[in-house]
Amino acid sequence: MNNSELSIMASSEDAFIVPETVNYGTSWDTLSNAGSQTNALSRNESCDNRGTGLECVEEAASHRGRDTQAGAIRPSSEDRQHDLGFWLLHRSADRHDQWERLLRLSQGSVRARQCGLQYSSSVGKRTCDVVGSLFLLLLLLPLFIVVAILIKLDSPGPVFFRHYRIGKDGRRFVLWKFRSMKIDVPEYETSPRSAVDGRLTRIGRLIRRLSIDELPQLINVLKGDMSLVGPRPEMPFIVARYHSVHRERLVARPGITGLWQISPARAFPIHENLQYDLHYIHNQNFFLDCAIIFRTITAVIRGVGAV
Repeated sequence: MNNSELSIMASSEDAFIVPETVNYGTSWDTLSNAGSQTNALSRNESCDNRGTGLECVEEAASHRGRDTQAGAIRPSSEDRQHDLGFWLLHRSADRHDQWERLLRLSQGSVRARQCGLQYSSSVGKRTCDVVGSLFLLLLLLPLFIVVAILIKLDSPGPVFFRHYRIGKDGRRFVLWKFRSMKIDVPEYETSPRSAVDGRLTRIGRLIRRLSIDELPQLINVLKGDMSLVGPRPEMPFIVARYHSVHRERLVARPGITGLWQISPARAFPIHENLQYDLHYIHNQNFFLDCAIIFRTITAVIRGVGAV
């Protein structure tokens, strides 16, 4: 389950308060290199309190360039390579340091980013989405019927839960789920953080534990609102407070699963972990999608991150 979808509280608004000095024109590079820029600025005596933020960054960049020429450590080839997701298939992907390295990776070349965006809109990815969702809907149809019957017998209310979400290019669509909570729970209430939450129905605890409640989103994939793999779609009132760096998530079709969903950071809100979505958007390809789907299946079987 997506623990952040319904976990937005009043304090979440603070996450969208951005200092006016932040330059979003270079959002990914700025975020990725913030630590190194800070160190360079601390060594640069010419960048005092009278200088502007842009001047400080430019001076730090030139200083860092001189350090590199003097023999500083250069970026590894791993930082420049297109991520094919093979590291997700190794046991080392369970270690936090493997995920933390994504915080240090820069956006990479413009060519790599363009390749990722081209794949996002390609006929090949859409064909995989249509064939995959149609196959899974037919395969899981008996399970859908059983779950629907259990939901109706367990508590009054509809079988499906519908939510408005924001998709590619800011378009709003209706997201489908199996209902796992009681009908008197407010639509945008905070998400349950434990299986003993009183808002959950008995069958709701089970289907959330197995992530079965997400399966109706295969209908969204078939309709073209979503993809099998992609950034998680956010709620309209969250997107309304997006800044430029956040809106980069909207250039790709949202997915049922994604890099953030299988990361250790999935316990925290989506908008606090943009680096995973941006890394996927800039590097998305067929092999990375397959690796993410494989990791999702293993996570569901192990019950990782489920409530």
